[in-house]
Amino acid sequence: MFHALANLSTFRSLGNRDWRILWMAGHLWHLAFWMDLIVLGWLMLELTDSPFLVALVGTCRLIPMGVLGVLAGSLGDRLPKRKLLIIAQLLNLTVTVGFTVVLLLDLERVWLIYVVALLTGSAWSIDFPIRRAFIRDLLPASTIVNAMAIDAASLFGMALVGRVIGGGLLAASGPPLAYGFLVVCYALGLILLLRVPEQTIEPSQSESSPSVLNDIVAGLSYVWRNPALRGILLVTVIINFLVAPYFQLTPVFARDIFGVGPGLLGLISGMDGLGALIGALVLASLTGLVRLGMVFAVGSLIFAVGVLFFSQAPTYQLAMPFLVLVGLGTSGFAAMQTTITVTQADPEMRGRAMGAVALGIGVLPLGMAFVGGLAELMGAAEALGLTSLIGLGFIVMVLIVQPAVRRARQ
Repeated sequence: MFHALANLSTFRSLGNRDWRILWMAGHLWHLAFWMDLIVLGWLMLELTDSPFLVALVGTCRLIPMGVLGVLAGSLGDRLPKRKLLIIAQLLNLTVTVGFTVVLLLDLERVWLIYVVALLTGSAWSIDFPIRRAFIRDLLPASTIVNAMAIDAASLFGMALVGRVIGGGLLAASGPPLAYGFLVVCYALGLILLLRVPEQTIEPSQSESSPSVLNDIVAGLSYVWRNPALRGILLVTVIINFLVAPYFQLTPVFARDIFGVGPGLLGLISGMDGLGALIGALVLASLTGLVRLGMVFAVGSLIFAVGVLFFSQAPTYQLAMPFLVLVGLGTSGFAAMQTTITVTQADPEMRGRAMGAVALGIGVLPLGMAFVGGLAELMGAAEALGLTSLIGLGFIVMVLIVQPAVRRARQ
């Protein structure tokens, strides 16, 4: 089946056996990531009835990205990337098994949910920069845009599948069954990862950067000196602080604004995944795509506009197409974010460049806490509408004053 897919232009990079296996494993990790957020968010809402505490689940899940993501990116230029990925997935599996036992014994507590989110978030913060840099090591430059696009398609497609499955399992049997499903996902993903051989590019042993701290500083300086990468970083920070926190508030919108339960929560929260899947597959099919920066710019703007429209949707039915629009924008933003970074960066700097992007993503938990706090004070719709509008304005400013972002090419 995969050989047949590789013959299609949309999936041409899957002709590489190692990338094909890693892509299959990524499906399972992506599904688990999105499903876990839905399950923990709903569980917290049921325990506390607080939008702010729900938002803090996402904060704990993603706050390691700002620290460990940068550190992992640096280590990825020094150590075998495959071994770092194995460590990350072993952590995911261990924590998920442990929390499944907690749920079966009915011992869940608010503080424990935050600990689980923090630990699995630590694993994700290692996976994000390392796996993207590893993909670039495995593939030639001619297929990297396609690979990043179908990796994004996996991430977004599993956002739809994971949220629907998560909502369905919550409605059918509650959190224990949902977490048991997550254990299976992480176990199968780890088995697939073990089939991928060690990376083919030797880690950098640069004498000019004798310490990891120096590597991190060098990576951030390298990104800031490159006009295109600097623009990518600035837009990433803006979106993750002011726009992207919308998804952690979807349980609040579902229950308190639209008046639906966990089953329909899973459906509506997967609509952005549907839109992003469509967008990513379109990008993967464009064999002659070279204006990467323009796709990034347009995607970023559509992302912010879609969240603004969603925040003001008066009904469940109207909110769904707006989330599809969010997904379409996200596909251009996220796929080109990583593609431009790994193609613009020199081979020995890819891990550190992705670490800098991870630092930008690391402001997302701060944004979640900020938007969640506003939602507690003024209401979820009003808070998200305000922050997404401000974010849209800042994105426009960056795209104007940093034209190198729009002009970035393969």
